Amino acid sequence: MKLFHLLLLALLLLSSLAVATPDEAVGRVTKVVDGDTIDVQLQSHDSRISEGTIRVRLAALDSTEMGTPQGPPSKDYTTKWLQSAIVSLDIDDKTGKDPYAGGWPWSI
Repeated sequence: MKLFHLLLLALLLLSSLAVATPDEAVGRVTKVVDGDTIDVQLQSHDSRISEGTIRVRLAALDSTEMGTPQGPPSKDYTTKWLQSAIVSLDIDDKTGKDPYAGGWPWSI
């Protein structure tokens, strides 16, 4: 379990090093859905986005599902690091919306 948390922390820290294009999207995390999915209330965004709040599935991160024993600790960990944080978002995929999150695939 400690190894999982260290890996998750490393992935979150690495993803924070990615510089988002300033005109894509910036907002505040309003909800952590699970270990790899968050809701973001946008403060600014480019013209491809029409919603005020978007569901974001973190790029290159696959957390355990909430129905598993590791699901709630994964969500708690993501909540600890991202709840209420201001994040810069960058569209991560040229093919369109992420089928798991129901929205655009983003990196933070």
